[in-house]
Amino acid sequence: MSNFITEDWLRANYSLSDGTEIHLPATCKLTPAARGLITDHHLVVKYYDEQGRLFIESDDENTSTKTNDTNEQPVLKQVHGLTSQQGYDAAECQLCHQAVQKKPDTMTHLNAHTLVSKSDPRLVFRAKLDSCIAMAVWLQIEVSKNPQQWLTDIRSVLGNIMRADALNEPLSNFMIGGLNEEAIHKLSHNPLKYLGHDHIVPSAEQGRDACLLNLLRTEVREAEISAASIFINRDLVVSRPDLMQGLNRLSSAIYVLMLLCVQYETNSIWPTKDTLTSKLGVQ
Repeated sequence: MSNFITEDWLRANYSLSDGTEIHLPATCKLTPAARGLITDHHLVVKYYDEQGRLFIESDDENTSTKTNDTNEQPVLKQVHGLTSQQGYDAAECQLCHQAVQKKPDTMTHLNAHTLVSKSDPRLVFRAKLDSCIAMAVWLQIEVSKNPQQWLTDIRSVLGNIMRADALNEPLSNFMIGGLNEEAIHKLSHNPLKYLGHDHIVPSAEQGRDACLLNLLRTEVREAEISAASIFINRDLVVSRPDLMQGLNRLSSAIYVLMLLCVQYETNSIWPTKDTLTSKLGVQ
């Protein structure tokens, strides 16, 4: 990769859906057009070095990067890969609320401040998310070129869900393949109307990509059911509606992607974002 990150390179390697997280080399330099694209699409940029450490741009006004000079590299600060925060907070036991000097093997962090037993059901949900992320990453090197950018967005959303849960932050609205959550919902519920193909039942005849994506879809479904056991109480009060809806839409997005792969097996046509939005009547 060139030391310069250009707008064309970003467009070729990412779908650029709003809020997508992208990773760039810590030694790279951003052209003004590339930086403008990142700002316009609200991309979350993390930088990595040869040792695998993650960084974000410093928000210190005295050290921030000039955006109109391609000869300057971003001024970076090292952060935790999940929380994007510097440093570590002392954790306390959820039961006794005392600081824990040495973490026992039977406990783990629920968040930066709290240690819980590894039998905590919230950790089951985290483990399911972890499996989803692992599957999404694996599929990025297994499927053909067409679904790649959708998978980049899916991987990003899974990471955002993990972060929102761990930090108790709201999950931001997201886009996958350039489509917002409402568009994904419409496509998945009425594919015959909008895509020209009815609902599918997974089978080997649908091709390799659709079969592999179905593995990820089922993983996300399991994560959604696990989340429901935590975030929906006996009175049907939902404590994290953002996460529940996010997981539901994520499953729908993978199903839509499966349908697109099935159609491609037949007609070798991969629809653009503009084609899909025009079918939905979205401007």
